[in-house]
Amino acid sequence: MTNNKMPNVIEAVAESSEQTAIVIWQSVVEQIRGDVSESVYNKWLKDLEFVADLEGVIQVATATGTQADRVNTDFIRKINLLWSERDPSGRRVSVASWADLPEDVRELAEEARAEREARISSDATDVTEPALRTSGKTLSFENLVTSESNRLACTIGRKIADGQATPSQTIYFYGRHGVGKTHLLHAIETEMVRNDDPRTAVYMSAEEFMVAFVEGVKRRDTSDLKTRLRSADVLLIDDLQAIAGMGGTQKEFFSNIRAVVARGGQVVITADESPSQLDSLSARVREELQGGVLIEVAEPDEAMRRRIVEMKAAEIAAENPGFELSSEAVDLIVSRVKGPGRQLYGAVCNVFTATTFIGNPVTLDDVSAAVRRQLGDLKPPTIDQVKRATMTAFDVTKTDLESARRSRSIAYPRQIAMYLCRKMTTRSLPQIGRFFGNRDHTTVLYAVRKLEDAVKSDETLRRDIEKVERAIEDILSSAGK
Repeated sequence: MTNNKMPNVIEAVAESSEQTAIVIWQSVVEQIRGDVSESVYNKWLKDLEFVADLEGVIQVATATGTQADRVNTDFIRKINLLWSERDPSGRRVSVASWADLPEDVRELAEEARAEREARISSDATDVTEPALRTSGKTLSFENLVTSESNRLACTIGRKIADGQATPSQTIYFYGRHGVGKTHLLHAIETEMVRNDDPRTAVYMSAEEFMVAFVEGVKRRDTSDLKTRLRSADVLLIDDLQAIAGMGGTQKEFFSNIRAVVARGGQVVITADESPSQLDSLSARVREELQGGVLIEVAEPDEAMRRRIVEMKAAEIAAENPGFELSSEAVDLIVSRVKGPGRQLYGAVCNVFTATTFIGNPVTLDDVSAAVRRQLGDLKPPTIDQVKRATMTAFDVTKTDLESARRSRSIAYPRQIAMYLCRKMTTRSLPQIGRFFGNRDHTTVLYAVRKLEDAVKSDETLRRDIEKVERAIEDILSSAGK
């Protein structure tokens, strides 16, 4: 055993607290990124920087006052809600521009940033805290999960990356944000680099195009933008909807893609909707895009959602070996989160943050809570929905729950159903009693009080109640689709 020098306890605690806060902040940012479009994230949220924990206030800085105003108007409530779910210390997040921060805070932030960078560069393999760093991975075809919902898009993307012939020089991928369109563009770029492809690939979001164009107009010189785009053999433009409705920007965009096509180049564009649904597109741009190949990237099916969840869990586990999702946990996430890959990733990140990150094992209750955070608040169930969930969980019938039978196989699930009706619905005891064979309200009250006492010490009862609660959530989630 090595006799090491004891570090200063206060400094060690402060350093640990800051490291933990940084990891929580990274998790919050990842969650929000999955809830907004890539263009919104890149413009307003991508450059937010963790500054310090200042006496219970997590100070975050923006580059400009305009950015700070936008974040505080549109995102701060969501940020603090997500933070409170992850931080047991009860801290809150404050956002201000660098210019508005006191000088001593700016100096503190610069010192902390330098220390963190030095720590990373001196020992890149030393992981002192669980961390979510998978967002920095290379986006490639290998880590792009494929199924029927995106198979055609992936096939076309591979052909473009390999320099094979495609049905058109203009390819347009569309689908709701989070289904992997940006990943697909970067995968094309990655594959071309790996193949030492002599062709030049240029990736640019439509919003970046708009900003560069506006700045060029102000300087009365857009030649740099034109040179960059028109020199591309493969031009990759992301989130076209960001410039819909901007006449001058659309005209410049149109002239550049025409120039690339005229040189024999390939243009690949993504958007949230098809050209016909982007009402603000000019007729000329819409017709140009409709003359190419339009490919929808649909939301993932169940098999694809399962592979996405398993892949994301494996990525986190690679850096945090204690994290593991059971097949039941994967089933629970897949059955309830019906949205795109970003939502599924957010659910997995929420589970990690609430369990392994703080040293707790993963339970189905944690997974269920993570899904609730992902989907938002659901409406209270009806008594009929509680009964249906109980029937599913215990394999009993509606007649059984409403009958006078007192055998444990019937009475036990009936009492749980009554207990949950009282806990989760707004109905009174007499109303609940009428839904269970016109029973007196005192019968319902007896069942509720009995389970309230027993659930404190009876682990089996707690698991059975949780099983019915999850069935209720499944019913409510399905009803909301």
